[in-house]
Amino acid sequence: MSDKEKKRVVLLVDNKRRDLPGAALLAHHLSSKGVETFLEPLEAWRAVLAAHKPHMIVFNHLLGSHLVRYSKELHRRGVLVAVLPNEGILYSQEVLDFNASKFHNDAHIDYFFVWNEAHKQAIEKGNSGNIRHVEVVGVPRFDFYFEPLRPPKTSPLPTLLVCTNFVFAQYLEKPKEVADRLFAPWKDRISTYRNYWEMIETNHRSREKFFHFLDALAKEKRYQIILKPHPGEDPAPYEKWYDRLSFAEKERIRFDKESFIWELIPQCDVEIACETCTTTLESWICGKSTIELLLEKHPVFYHEFLSKMTLTCEEPRSIVDVVEQALAGEKEARFRSDRERHLQTWCDAPDGHATLKLASIIARAVENAEPDFSGIDWNHRRKALKLRLMHLIDQPYHFNPLSMIRFAPLPEIDRHKLHIYHKSIRPGDIDEWREKIDTLYLRGNDR
Repeated sequence: MSDKEKKRVVLLVDNKRRDLPGAALLAHHLSSKGVETFLEPLEAWRAVLAAHKPHMIVFNHLLGSHLVRYSKELHRRGVLVAVLPNEGILYSQEVLDFNASKFHNDAHIDYFFVWNEAHKQAIEKGNSGNIRHVEVVGVPRFDFYFEPLRPPKTSPLPTLLVCTNFVFAQYLEKPKEVADRLFAPWKDRISTYRNYWEMIETNHRSREKFFHFLDALAKEKRYQIILKPHPGEDPAPYEKWYDRLSFAEKERIRFDKESFIWELIPQCDVEIACETCTTTLESWICGKSTIELLLEKHPVFYHEFLSKMTLTCEEPRSIVDVVEQALAGEKEARFRSDRERHLQTWCDAPDGHATLKLASIIARAVENAEPDFSGIDWNHRRKALKLRLMHLIDQPYHFNPLSMIRFAPLPEIDRHKLHIYHKSIRPGDIDEWREKIDTLYLRGNDR
């Protein structure tokens, strides 16, 4: 297929610390099928139309009214619109139904890719006719737990991976209106979110209790420990805890806020999660022992049926004994069949081929797409020009040099803009990860 005949797909990447490797993997598989693929930051959504003239654009959501209008413009032009959510496990039926119906009764969506059959059924139930196809593809980013992508374990010492999940705790320390805005879409529609201040306070208290577990583990010199905060958390409380450690303690305790979770789970012997967390499921895929710290059991953060498939610990004084049980592995066998059923139900039985399945669907979808790019106005072309200029200086589309040179404390709105900047992909990031993925597959083929 010549370059002129190639179909083109744009993947909009929301958060490079979470989504970039998976997008690069999808690009790898699409390229192998003759589809030219462009990765761009989510904020460049308007610029990619004139810049790349795509046959399909893949979003992580279409919630905003501006994106809804844009999806209709794309549909009029014959550009296919797809949605691939970043997260796809919603255990609460109330939350699942809300998200499925809210996912865009007005937006035009040609393909909605979901992780499991429950999500597909909820979307089809709430579909008002604007979503043409709902496809269960499993969890593409879980492919990194399989060869040739899975990294080997490098340390012979017992290694504990401690994963935190206190994203809402930080809102207790922000102006009240920040949380009010965040929960406005949900508070009157989802019962467990109605009293969201109680939820925030619970998450904050749970984080404080978590440090008692961490202190107990840190005293044990026989373990190597990796502390991994959730990408959406404020890392400052963990940095403060880590800074207090002695030099000797820092030799065996690593605070890691940069690595991808799929790089860390294969390195551990035991994964420790704070109540319900997707990292527990990911550790099951890797055959790792898992422990769930039981904190306040708030229904948003805790699901009893999941805690029955892993070792649990409620008190910091007991955590070392539970870790020893997990390292021994004697109780893991009793959980195995239930875990396999859970992964089948909620993750479409991960086997390392979800991204290839997704790429195959996209490649077939764009085969007959013939968009009309005539009449693209100056506004589109201007944004495309800006995107190309940002590529030349290796910056994301929304880069603003003025925001980099301020010295005074930033107001909340500017801190938010700075956060968006730091999570956005740059052309250099894209090139690095596409080369990494290609190299891993090349090595895999050589084995």
